[in-house]
Amino acid sequence: MLRRRKKRQTLLTEEKERVITDKTHYCLRTECLLSAILIGVLALFVTWGSSAIVKSGYELVQSRASLIKMEAENELLRLELAQLKSPERIRKIAVGQLGLVRPNVVYMAAVESTAARTIVANAEASPANEQRSFLFGNALAEAHTSR
Repeated sequence: MLRRRKKRQTLLTEEKERVITDKTHYCLRTECLLSAILIGVLALFVTWGSSAIVKSGYELVQSRASLIKMEAENELLRLELAQLKSPERIRKIAVGQLGLVRPNVVYMAAVESTAARTIVANAEASPANEQRSFLFGNALAEAHTSR
């Protein structure tokens, strides 16, 4: 009888070892599968991040090209504006197309103020400043035939 018990005990221990060995392989397979899934998800995120960075880089290059193009167009518009504002061009249009004539006499008027009166009074008092006028300080209409 002792032999049977020993055999049974031996068989039981072998079964337990097999079960433990099978569970170890099962856990190892599960861990490998989970590791592969985790690595795949991480690779997906890295790829997504890289594609987002590359896309932003392309957008930046396009924005810079657009900026350079707009600046060149803006410079051309400034040049055209300067040409359109040119006094010589305006005079040619006024005389040639509109039939305007330059006047022989130009009249200018200014509003009299108290500050202008004191400046004119001081200018009249000192002989060195007799020929100078400060912004039409005497408030009289003056005719000029210099043009």
